[in-house]
Amino acid sequence: MSSHEATEDRRVLRATRGMCNTCLQEVPAEVIVAEGAAWLEKLCPDHGVSRQLLAKDPEYWAELDRYYFEVNSEDYPQRDFLLRLTERCNLDCPICLAKANTEETTDLDLSNLEDLINSKRRIKVDFMAAEPTLRKDLEDWVRKVKAQGHIAALHSNGLRLADMAFCQRMKDCGFDEVFLQFDGFDDEATAWLRGRDNLVDIKLQAIKNLRAVGLATNLTVVVAHNLNEPQISKVLKFALEPENDHIREVFFLGLRILGSMRDQLRREGRDFEEMAVMPDETLEMLVTQMPEHFNRDDIRIFNKLYFALLSTFKVKKCLYVQHYLALRDGRGGLVPFRDLVDMPRLDRAADRYARQLARNPRLARARFLASLARQASTHKMLPVVMDFIRLQLLFRSGMKLDEVSRKVIMLGFITACDPHNYDAQVGINCGKGELSMDGGFIESGAVANVQREARFDAADLEPGALHERRKAARKATPDDGASSS
Repeated sequence: MSSHEATEDRRVLRATRGMCNTCLQEVPAEVIVAEGAAWLEKLCPDHGVSRQLLAKDPEYWAELDRYYFEVNSEDYPQRDFLLRLTERCNLDCPICLAKANTEETTDLDLSNLEDLINSKRRIKVDFMAAEPTLRKDLEDWVRKVKAQGHIAALHSNGLRLADMAFCQRMKDCGFDEVFLQFDGFDDEATAWLRGRDNLVDIKLQAIKNLRAVGLATNLTVVVAHNLNEPQISKVLKFALEPENDHIREVFFLGLRILGSMRDQLRREGRDFEEMAVMPDETLEMLVTQMPEHFNRDDIRIFNKLYFALLSTFKVKKCLYVQHYLALRDGRGGLVPFRDLVDMPRLDRAADRYARQLARNPRLARARFLASLARQASTHKMLPVVMDFIRLQLLFRSGMKLDEVSRKVIMLGFITACDPHNYDAQVGINCGKGELSMDGGFIESGAVANVQREARFDAADLEPGALHERRKAARKATPDDGASSS
């Protein structure tokens, strides 16, 4: 493996396993610093070396990579499970990770869900993929999940939520929170991502309805290079408006090469990496667009604290999910976390926790939580000390958005694992298990993603083909088509 030998310009951070971009087979890989950036480098015996950019700031990434594995070396129990309820969708998004509407499939048999919710305590159940609101039995299953004391989250494109009566039904059946696809205010960019015009107004109506019925909301913004990068700051500023305080969280999800997107770029003859985005890149976009509120050093320290909290409360979350936190100022602006605490002191507390963890885990956790408590008692934190304590308790019991204070806005810089960025050591710590028709139950959603992509690639099924066949059938037999689904 001479190409993986260290050179003056090449530093190996750790060895792992990845996937070849071409044949989608698992291959040896390394996380490296080279050419002024951090990379995941894979070596396939048949197709040679391929790379995935992790960060253009290599030392930032190197520290977080080291720290994450230093404090999260245990295999924590899974507490968050996503359900791929149906492969049907009322959109044909060219970027669909699920490759919806590709073939005629039955909806997920949820008998395994009953076993899951009866055997676990206080888990989060994510109703998603492709569009869960198309399931006629959705409300019944939400009630079953809630009856067992679990958290129920709806992941939706928002089309049906734009109807107030339907939105109220989602609240009444027991959903605790909604993760809404919202890619910004650019109609043209949204149409490219979602395959349909005039979606922005529909999504804005869904947001208004969610506010009216009192459902805590996460806005998930898919970000693609050379398409909608400016929407990052625009969506955050929108979420900060006082009337939108039901929006507790904004996730910036970098576009990945999965499902329909892989086919889309192949048909257009584009380089797979041309539009794909990793978490560090969305983070950099936010820092660049709103430098008065955000900088890398603060976000670096915050994520060390976040990784330490995951370790303290034994919560499974992957390295590719990074966060920051701010407070609303009540006038449409924000107060960054750095203005509330002594960031250098917390950085030292995080480093001390990592050093002590191997020697005495119980003492290390106690001292780290005591350090956080001291920061919470400072005069800057006093107005929001209970909100800060509540967030820590939610780490322990499960992050339920409707229990997050309306003063708080949480930010996430996230990705989905695909064959290009898949790192086996990161994937095994995926914060979501998965239950699906094609894969069954898989403990790691990251593993499920890359396994599904390999099946898609082998089958060579065209995304949206099912809808096209149905359209053709309706044109051929218009009378029959009027009554068909």
